[in-house]
Amino acid sequence: MSTAITIGTRVRTNLYNRGNGTVFAIHGEQAPETVGSICGIIRFGGRASFDIVFDQGSMSKQLPECILRGVQWEILDDIADSEAIAVALARARAHSAKATAAASDAKARFAAKVERLRTDPALAMLTQDSDTASGKLATKNIRVQLRGRFPGIKFSVKVSRHGTIDISWTDGPTSKQVRAIADTYRAGHYDGMDDLYRSSVTPWNTVFGGADYVFTGRLHSDALVERAISSIFATYAGNFAGSTITATPEDYRAGRLFAVAIPLLGATLETAIQQAATDLEG
Repeated sequence: MSTAITIGTRVRTNLYNRGNGTVFAIHGEQAPETVGSICGIIRFGGRASFDIVFDQGSMSKQLPECILRGVQWEILDDIADSEAIAVALARARAHSAKATAAASDAKARFAAKVERLRTDPALAMLTQDSDTASGKLATKNIRVQLRGRFPGIKFSVKVSRHGTIDISWTDGPTSKQVRAIADTYRAGHYDGMDDLYRSSVTPWNTVFGGADYVFTGRLHSDALVERAISSIFATYAGNFAGSTITATPEDYRAGRLFAVAIPLLGATLETAIQQAATDLEG
C-alpha cells in the first residue's frame, strides 16, 4: 500500500540539489493506485498535485502525484508540524525575495554596461545594429578590430552558417592574440558535460553582435614552418648532436615527421614543430 501524503509530509529528491522538503498544500484527491510508468521512465496516473517547500529555500508548486511517487523522489516517515512549515515558508519567501533583488540588480548593471558601450567614443568605429545574434554584425565588427590591431594581415571572417563565425589567416598574429578579440563575440559555449549549448549573452554581444560559435584557424606558410624547424633544432641542439635527422617544410606537411622522435626527449618532431609554429608571430 502506498504511503499516505498529508500536509507536513517530509520528502526528499536529488533533483536540482533540492534535498529535503515538506508538503505544505495538496490539490485534488490522491489516487496512488493509478500511478505507474512506461519502461520505468514515463510516469502516469494520480489525480493530486503537491506544493513543497524545501529546506534550502526553494519551492515546487503543483508537482504531479505521479512524479512525487516516482523513482527520483522519496516519501519520508517524518511529519513536520505547522510551526515548522511556517518557518520553512518564511525562509523560502526570504530566499525568493533575495533572488528577485539580485536578479533586478544584475539586470540594472547589465543595462548600465550596455549604455556605456553604446556611447563610448573609443568604440565609435564599430557598428551597432539590432541583428545581434546571426553573426553578421559580429563579423563586420571583428573585421574592423582585426584590421586595426593587425594592419597588413589579410583575414577571412565569414558567417559559415547562422550563429557561427569562421576566422582564418596566414602567419601574422598567433591564434591566442586573435582569440583575445574573437572571444568577446562569443554569446555562449558548448557544455560537454551536459551535452548542450549554454547561452551567455554579454553587454558586448548586445551592442556589437555575437555568435553561438566563433572558430579561429591560423595557417602557416612554408617560411614560418622553416623558422619553426630552425628554432627546434636550435633549442635541442644537444639532442640532435651526432644525429642525421633533418626536416623540411615539405616533410612536415607530408606527415613524414610524425614518428620521428627528438633524441633523448621522446616528443615527436612533428608535434614540436607544430607547437613552435603556433607560438611564432610574423
